[in-house]
Amino acid sequence: MRALLISGLVAALGLAGCAGDLALTPKDTVLASSTSDAAEAARLISAYRVSKGLSPVTVDSTLNKAAEHQARAVAAAGQLSHGSFASRMNEYGIIGYSAENLSAGSDSVDGAIGRWKASPGHNSNLLMPQARKIGLARADANNRYGRYWALVLGQ
Repeated sequence: MRALLISGLVAALGLAGCAGDLALTPKDTVLASSTSDAAEAARLISAYRVSKGLSPVTVDSTLNKAAEHQARAVAAAGQLSHGSFASRMNEYGIIGYSAENLSAGSDSVDGAIGRWKASPGHNSNLLMPQARKIGLARADANNRYGRYWALVLGQ
């Protein structure tokens, strides 16, 4: 009886260890964004917005932090989700109009923005009249899509 109990415990511990190896956590993701990525995004988005009669956008460090948070979260999960967007904006002190675009798999800033332009809902966010600032982050993970992008737009 004791041997059966010990072997069951060892098997359970072994399975628990395997489960932990399969799941990514935010620590397992690599935050790979740079200030040059955010600057490139602001340049591309500004040009697009100006061509539509809207104001340009600039990079904002607080919005970058909010974007980093979500890029890490979606990379760790291996799927796109906005989670509790309003709560996250409150957590980072972002007030007023704000929106978020997520993308996975694009190799470049230009590629992610191109996907957002092609999607009606994401395009609406890019062209949100109230937007004046952006934050952009990329997180890489060893999973299905590999590269995850988060863009936060705000007033």
